[in-house]
Amino acid sequence: MASHHAMTMTTHSDRVPAAAFGLAAFAVFSWGVTPAITAFQVTEIPALQAGLMRSACAVPAAIAFIAILKLQTPKDGSTWGWLLLAGFAAFFGFPVLFTMGVARTSTSHAALILACMPVVTGAMAAMLDKRMPRAGWFAGAALAMVGETILISSRDSAGFATLEGDLLCIAAAVISGAGYVAGSRATAKIGTWSTTFWGIAIVGLAQLPLLIWTARDFDWMAMTYVGWSSTAYLVMFSTVLAYAAWYWALNHGSVVRIAPIQFGQPVVSLVFAVVLLSEPITLPILFSTAMIIGGIVMASRAQRPLKAQGGK
Repeated sequence: MASHHAMTMTTHSDRVPAAAFGLAAFAVFSWGVTPAITAFQVTEIPALQAGLMRSACAVPAAIAFIAILKLQTPKDGSTWGWLLLAGFAAFFGFPVLFTMGVARTSTSHAALILACMPVVTGAMAAMLDKRMPRAGWFAGAALAMVGETILISSRDSAGFATLEGDLLCIAAAVISGAGYVAGSRATAKIGTWSTTFWGIAIVGLAQLPLLIWTARDFDWMAMTYVGWSSTAYLVMFSTVLAYAAWYWALNHGSVVRIAPIQFGQPVVSLVFAVVLLSEPITLPILFSTAMIIGGIVMASRAQRPLKAQGGK
């Protein structure tokens, strides 16, 4: 998801409260399970409709956060532009493309493609800021990308993964990365939660007509608890609570100490792909996992990104 927003946070003290680690772990776990839950969702709901439902159904919760926290709106046109770009990338482009991708590929492939989000976001931020990353960042990024290439070029014997599905997940990751960079610009003016929940509210409401149109012939009565519960999880946990928990953790802890918890996300995704979906973990997947996570760790240590990543 995903993705997926990425904003600079302030460290309030050298001591990181245990609650910050706990909430960060909750967010990473929630995002780690997301690919598997999405795979369940698309067994009952068409992928386009399922992707639209993630943000559209989250609108009431977002409005509640806005009212309770009295979240401000942008005061100038450029901040509105960054907010809308971030919102449409994170809450429209990412969930729709990723859901369509998961419907066409394996959960393990989708999860490992998303694992490269810190590299994608770091590259986009560097281009926008017109700065050259350090050599270690390039080495780590190259290692991670070689791992991605091995992953995408390997087809599993069970036939879960397809090139079309992998490419849709890559497109989702790139769009989400652009949203993170745009979100960092908006957040500098209005804060992380305003950027997140105003983004969900505006973009979710904008998607309602399209959702109503795509679902015009859908038989809602045919949905079982699998469709309803997977959608509820993706709306409340992946889209709302995980972001709120992640931003609270970053704001009350040290970005340098909290952000690396993200490296556990693809591992969580792979475990649930095996446990819930009985997907085979092949040698190319294990090899790719080691290269991708190793490359991201190397890139992160060489040059701390200006923005702390959010996840999906």
